This record gives sequence, C-alpha cells and structure tokens, in this order.
Amino acid sequence: MLGERSYTPLLATAFFAHARPDHDVASRLAGFLEFGCDLTCYVDDGQIGENQDLIAKAEEGLCADVLLLLLSPSSSPTRWVRERWEPVLFERAKQAKVEVLTMLLRECSFPPLLRRRNFIDATTNWLTARRLLKRWFRLREREPGAAPSFEFSGDLEDLYVSLADRAGTLHVTGAVASRFAREAEEEFEAVLWVPCRGRTLAQAAGELGHQLGLALDGPKKENCGRIREFLTTRRCLVVLDDPGTEISLELIASGRTSTAITHDPVKVLETPETLAYARRLIAERRFAEAYELLYRLLDAVVDLDCCARELSWICEHWDRVEEASMLRLNYRPVGAEQLVLF
Repeated sequence: MLGERSYTPLLATAFFAHARPDHDVASRLAGFLEFGCDLTCYVDDGQIGENQDLIAKAEEGLCADVLLLLLSPSSSPTRWVRERWEPVLFERAKQAKVEVLTMLLRECSFPPLLRRRNFIDATTNWLTARRLLKRWFRLREREPGAAPSFEFSGDLEDLYVSLADRAGTLHVTGAVASRFAREAEEEFEAVLWVPCRGRTLAQAAGELGHQLGLALDGPKKENCGRIREFLTTRRCLVVLDDPGTEISLELIASGRTSTAITHDPVKVLETPETLAYARRLIAERRFAEAYELLYRLLDAVVDLDCCARELSWICEHWDRVEEASMLRLNYRPVGAEQLVLF
C-alpha cells in the first residue's frame, strides 16, 4: 500500500556528465526521468566546459546520489588514463556512496570495465534504453542493487508509449492489460488492479482506496475525488477491469498516473451479502460500500434492527441527521414503545 500521507517524496539526485553536442539529448532524457521517477536531474551543471574533460566533470558529480556518464565521441576523452578515471569512478564514488551509471549514446572508445556494472547501450534502440534507465531508477528506490528487467514486448509498444512513457488512458483487452501490468511493473510506483465487473462505483472506489491505503469514510463521490487527488502526484498504473460507465468517468486518474481500461473481465470478485461483511467494511472505514450493502440487506429483510443501527451511525458520520432519524423511526425494535408517564 502506498499509504495515506502527504506526498513529499525524498527525491534522489542524478548528475548528467555529458558533452555540449549531447546537451539536448541529456535534457530530454532528464525530463523523461523526472516525470517517471522521484528524481531531480542536474543537466546544465553536468555539461563539460572548456579546458575540461569527462573525468573532471564526473568528479563534480560525486555530490549527487547518482552519476550518469553519457558517452559519445564528443564526451569520450582522447586517452582514458586508468590512474585518473578509476579512482574517480570506482574508489571515490564508492566512498561517497554514489552510484555510477554509464549510457552509451553513440559508439566511441571507453574502458571495457565500465560495461561490467550499470551499463546501458542506447546505440541501437533509444526508446528501450531510456525505459531501462527509468526501471533502474525505480528499482533503486525499492531494491537497491537489483538489476532491472530487460523484457520489452514489441506488440505492447502502444501501451508503453501511451501509459508508461507519459500519463494517459487506453482501452485494451484484459489479456493485453495483464501482460503489460506484469512486464512494465518496474516503471511505476505501483500497479493497482481494480476488478469492476458487476460492482458498483462505491465498491470499485473502495477496492482502489484499500490498495492505496486510504481511509475512505465519505460518500462515494467524495471518495472518488480523494482518490483522484491522491493519484495526481503519484506515478502509478491503475487498471480498471471491465468497468461500467460511471466507474470509468469517476476513477480515471489524471496528473502523473495512467489508467488502462479493459474491454473484458480478467478478475471477478464476489461481495459477501452479509451483516458481518458490512461490519468489516465499517471497521476498515469503507463506509460507502457498507452503506449500500446495509440498504440491500434491509430490502432483503435481514437483521432489520442491526442494519438500521449501523446505517444510522454512518448517516450521522456524514451529517445526514434526518436520514438517521428516519431509519431509527422506521426500523425500531418491535415492542420498543415509549413508556407512558403517569
């Protein structure tokens, strides 16, 4: 669960050491990563200046969390003097607890040792390379030292472009959504799958809020607004699994979060129609779901007195005083007559 808290992420910092001819590429890459990760990129500071080379600029970058070397014929030193570059990129970086990444933009000469750790070859497929880099940064937040997945299915390119590279909404089949959610999981802060077939808006919102760790104790429309607001600043993927029109309209995210909507159901959840489950929902502060369920139980003439009491409590929490009073009046226990005072 992401947790209900004010969203103030601890931004990692990345220093892009690069040559002047590669500045536009570095700037676009930084924008891509800052949108997709909790990251601050230093690009202008990382441009190699006059009378300076890549190693000198890399030394400056040891103040960041991550030092990214963008290699090209323009940035590669004429001679790589091991006694100079190895202490900076390995010994001093380790002492400063700085991760060193190398991205090869165009073929050039460089020490083979750089290929052994955190090396990305962008010479053949730029889109895949920058997505792999994003996965590396995302994985660094969750599992430092773990290697990102190299799996990128060509037939899922439309989903990568529309949902992973930027925030967007896309209608897809359930099978395609399942594959993408599994394959691209490392590119998001979280993947949230919401089964919607046969479910109401209150139930779908309650399920999504539960996965987010939100306490949704308001009416359904208010809850949907809180979910949308919460997701605005988060880089998540929400999958609405075969939703009805109302669910789609209310739960499509905006801001940094992407939404996939399936045409057919992948997962179908059965909601228990019992007073015990309604009380469980109340305990979890999922009041909108409990409210709907308790009224269905009333219509089915199940535990009228208990259902009415629980409903009255929810209505009072929502300041629906008149509705709470009517419930008590219409469903008071048999024999609960007011005593006559003599």
